[in-house]
Amino acid sequence: MFARTLRVLTVATVVAASVAVGAAPAQAATVTYQADLATAFANPERGYHNRYEIINDPAVNDYVNASSIPGFNPDLLDRTFTRARNNGNTLIHSYVHLDKYKTQALPQALLDNLASGLAAVRAAGMKIVLRPAYTWDGYVSVDEAQILSHISQLNAVITANADVVLHLETGYLGAWGEWHTGGLTNPSSVEEAPARYRIMKRIADTTPATIPLAMRYPIYIKEVVDPTSCVVPGGCDLTQAQKDRIGFHNDCFLADYNDMGTYDNPSWMGWYYIEQKKQWMYDLATSGGLNKMVGGETCGADGYNDAACVNAQSEMLKLNFTEINEDYAAVNTDKWKAANLAASGNDPAETCFTRIKRKLGYRLRLLDATFPTTVALGAGLSFTAHLSNDGWSGLVKTRPVYLVLDNGTQRYNLPLTGVDPRTWLAGASTVTSSVTVPGGVVAGSYKLALWLPDPVAALQNRPAYSVRLANTGTWDATKGYNVLANAVTVGSCTGDCTAPSVPSGLAVSGVTNTSVSLSWSASTDNVGVTGYQVWRNGVLAGSPTGTSFTDTGRSPGQTYQYQVRAVDAAGNQSGLSSTVSGTTSGCSGDCTAPSAPTLSSPSKTDTTVSLSWTASTDNVGVTGYEVFRGSTLVGSPTGTSFTDTGLTASTAYSYTVKARDAAGNRSAASNAVAVTTDATPPPPTGLVLDNFDGTPAYPSTNDLGKWTGGNCFLDGGGAGVVTGGALSLRYNNCGWFGSDVGVDLSSRTYLVVRVKGAAGGEQTHFNLGLGGSTKVFGDFTLDGGAHPVITTSYQDIRIPMAANGINRNSPSQLAMGFWYGGNSTISIDHISFQ
Repeated sequence: MFARTLRVLTVATVVAASVAVGAAPAQAATVTYQADLATAFANPERGYHNRYEIINDPAVNDYVNASSIPGFNPDLLDRTFTRARNNGNTLIHSYVHLDKYKTQALPQALLDNLASGLAAVRAAGMKIVLRPAYTWDGYVSVDEAQILSHISQLNAVITANADVVLHLETGYLGAWGEWHTGGLTNPSSVEEAPARYRIMKRIADTTPATIPLAMRYPIYIKEVVDPTSCVVPGGCDLTQAQKDRIGFHNDCFLADYNDMGTYDNPSWMGWYYIEQKKQWMYDLATSGGLNKMVGGETCGADGYNDAACVNAQSEMLKLNFTEINEDYAAVNTDKWKAANLAASGNDPAETCFTRIKRKLGYRLRLLDATFPTTVALGAGLSFTAHLSNDGWSGLVKTRPVYLVLDNGTQRYNLPLTGVDPRTWLAGASTVTSSVTVPGGVVAGSYKLALWLPDPVAALQNRPAYSVRLANTGTWDATKGYNVLANAVTVGSCTGDCTAPSVPSGLAVSGVTNTSVSLSWSASTDNVGVTGYQVWRNGVLAGSPTGTSFTDTGRSPGQTYQYQVRAVDAAGNQSGLSSTVSGTTSGCSGDCTAPSAPTLSSPSKTDTTVSLSWTASTDNVGVTGYEVFRGSTLVGSPTGTSFTDTGLTASTAYSYTVKARDAAGNRSAASNAVAVTTDATPPPPTGLVLDNFDGTPAYPSTNDLGKWTGGNCFLDGGGAGVVTGGALSLRYNNCGWFGSDVGVDLSSRTYLVVRVKGAAGGEQTHFNLGLGGSTKVFGDFTLDGGAHPVITTSYQDIRIPMAANGINRNSPSQLAMGFWYGGNSTISIDHISFQ
């Protein structure tokens, strides 16, 4: 990245950016800072988020008691957000469920409960991402006027609590508020486009300029921000400032090449390739060149999430990712936790999950600074500082920058006007400033700090809302600022102005399960050393008076980094010593591995192998499993079954499974199971409706060039998942699949569906409709009088159309409905007419 230089002139401002910890008073100094390249510490407005139900009143939110909702548990109602805080996260996410109010105004009880929930977020020192939605799953359509009214009602509460709202996911339309499977969610409809625009305009108009807005689909972002033509009768009147607030919510990150429909929507504006839409998002920036909000979550498919974590890092870097869901979906996040990455560049060896935790959003690190260390009252001061942003994005929201002079009695917060930390994008930046020291500062020796607090005054005394730099020994967790120098002389220094020497010989003298003991050589001072400060992982751990210290209360089997500095009676502090590592003995917490599972393979195809195993036991609890093909990790399911896809026909594979618990203990490997995939089946003959080979992509267009899609299924954003050349439809008493035919079939005799089921017997779970005839699939009559029976292996089920009352001259649409009380998965290899 190119360097960016900021020049600042301020009145009543003092020293400006970086001074090294422990620099003794001198006329000038150039100081290099020690990097913290490994610690995944918390910072505001970035990182993983955890899901909660912020509206916890069951009278206004049915989901408070809906334990059947996927992913629901009572922890979601915890307004202290213990799980998120224990995870080291500063963000939470919550839906605002509007299912009960599709045709009426929102009750005051809901608005009051939302306000109290946001107050709880503030009390916990966190921020929230909100998404209003009218349904959890399935098709939903709400009148535009009702949506606009609800937007105004909700945003009055959100505006009053804007200090703790990180951003809004635009929501409202379709299933989960994701702008699909519902009214006004057809991107090809130019007639629906004005309503979508008006909804975005109302959201932007009724919220402060400080709140970013994230949209799911790139094609809708273009439709609102940069349409090929304005089709809104009242005119396209979003301001540039409002357009600058519109970012990207990637809801199925790495599910497959197009992120499960995120990038492959058609549009009334024209045809755009997936690669074009991806590039739009890679180039996403404000009119001033700053990063926009980009966040999201993975979903229940991992077709583009490689076990080596190459794609996750590459895509997050190109998209400038700021935040992502830690809770969903485990098939992806478990891969990140299992992937051990080698050290590369400035990145240490760590898991993919930890690397993402460190690099989401910004990660600001001071390199060096040049400055005078003795400053006269009322005199000018110039300095230059170099820093690096090791994260994947710059700060998205504006934030003030202060220099702090603090001697323990007096503290002066001095704003650096004109400095915008949002311009410190990924890579290197240079800050150059010239300021004036005000004459009213009490002369003496001061600690100098860089302070990046929240822009809201009421939150500025909360350290949790201040930015921590990625340097060792600079962060003061009590004050919420980054200490740049411990002894800067302002005015004429009286008394002792000389700092002690740096302690030497720091060593680990002993460890136990819960402690690390340290010793070092005494420092010298012109008057006398009064004590020392011991720093653990950049945080002050103790202040002994002698040259030894035992750090207690540590966790067994953990490694800690230590440094020491000396202090004299005048408050002068030495520089930090060299770093030593201390590792406690023993095992931390749960040290018992689960039992080994017993593995079997109930079925296979030419490109897939289905596996199942007995549940493992554990002293605390099994949290998941790891499936290995040979020595390669291919899946991390939470249940006792898994299907390995994308395999080669007529090829032998060997599988094992290990169980995993919450502490990361792994069981011994299961028995090995050898499976040879089936031979490649012959291609479908006749007129092919769809063979699900990816050309064209599903959902969108079938092999006849007509529309196809689905909703209410449990994977693929509700439309189902194409994997291994077949459409997988996982249902639980809900699901609809449709594929337009629209051609004359009078020359064809049979409807042929090549299908299998996960358990067998699924023919009673759904109906099939075509050409005016709709029956439960098992009720169709086959040649000879038999009826279809779905098994766990693929078979061609040939339904004679005329004998079953199907109008072949006008077949319209082939549709399947899965609301007959069953739950399973069927896989359709192809549908054709012969």
